[in-house]
Amino acid sequence: MPEVKDLPPLGGEENPSKEIKPLPKVEDLPLESKSDVKKELTPLSEESKEDLKEQGYPDSVIENIGSEEEKEIYENADLTPKEVNGRDALTKNDIDLKQEDDFGRTNLERMEQGLAPLDKDGNPIELHHVGQKMDSPLAELTRDEHRGKGNDTVLHNKQKESEINREDFAKERAEHWKARAEQIKSEMNA
Repeated sequence: MPEVKDLPPLGGEENPSKEIKPLPKVEDLPLESKSDVKKELTPLSEESKEDLKEQGYPDSVIENIGSEEEKEIYENADLTPKEVNGRDALTKNDIDLKQEDDFGRTNLERMEQGLAPLDKDGNPIELHHVGQKMDSPLAELTRDEHRGKGNDTVLHNKQKESEINREDFAKERAEHWKARAEQIKSEMNA
């Protein structure tokens, strides 16, 4: 291990500095107001609402989509509107039912047990509350669709406290996947 005296200067050989500049404190960073966040997103147009209606999206989903950017996330995720366990939902069309997890369970078996199926990369499919309320419709999204590439800030208002009760949602999530497994099995037998 090198001695401290042998390490290069903090600012590099050309610009040595004797002090380390402190990082800004969280409270010193600028805070966007809720209205600033909303201004960045394009409100969902009447034309887009009609387009979603024509695609079979129920009113409860359309009413909870807050922006054109959010609509685009769901459309790019290739979701199908369905009722699952008594609630409107946007469901994945590309779940590989035969894909196995590390324990040898297929995605269908995982769902029967109340576990999320895995995407092609081996990550669990996530459920998102469209509209961010506990009783909102649900959307099945990959981790990347849900929280990647700027989608996190489109789908989640970081300026307010979440209305989602995580403990209740864990139960709801398990029931959603069990109901989806039953739907899939009945569709396969039809």
